[in-house]
Amino acid sequence: MDRDAFLARVRAGIDRSTLPPAPEADPGPLVPDLPDVDLIERFGTAIATLDGTLHTGDPYAAIAEIIAAHGPGQLVAWDDEHLPLADAIRRFTASGCVRIDGIVPSSAGERLAHQRGYFDVLYGLTGAEAGFAETGSIVVRSGPGRPRMASLIPLVHIVLLPRDRIVRSPMHWLTSEESNVAGAANVVYVTGPSRTADIEQRIELGVHGPREVHVVLVERSEVSRHR
Repeated sequence: MDRDAFLARVRAGIDRSTLPPAPEADPGPLVPDLPDVDLIERFGTAIATLDGTLHTGDPYAAIAEIIAAHGPGQLVAWDDEHLPLADAIRRFTASGCVRIDGIVPSSAGERLAHQRGYFDVLYGLTGAEAGFAETGSIVVRSGPGRPRMASLIPLVHIVLLPRDRIVRSPMHWLTSEESNVAGAANVVYVTGPSRTADIEQRIELGVHGPREVHVVLVERSEVSRHR
């Protein structure tokens, strides 16, 4: 079939086609109707599949375990008032970690010197808006006191997540009042460590982001005491 004949058939098909009728009433947000599951268990399974780690016990013990495994190093962290666990930053600095500024200067010269200092960052410490049981992803919303660098540049990203912020799927969170994505300048879904395939199609972790992601669950009561 030559080009003109093919295009003629396409045009004829478009002329005869009709769109399905629109529903009379707005169906509302399309939230998947999924069976009930243990959200924490499902979340942990999804994270493990991504080569991440979920810590469900004492959050301070989890932090100590992570530091013991890697040793002291530089830390980029959200400010205390944005972390859902009291005294978290002090646990790092008391172990010999040095906190560095996560705010990048606007001046070109100062910005370059500051960014070069990020080469040796070992730990990033952040909170999270939500965790998705279906995918093992977490939602990070940056802003004042919550530098994006804390989740982008460290080798080890540690996420402090309240247990009651684990939801079934992204749509369950997006349709909730807590999401409010329209009022945020930057919202990122983080799904496990950075993964890259090399030329031989082998998966390498940590090439373009954190090599390890640790999600540490905290109780809502601990969040309330801190705030």
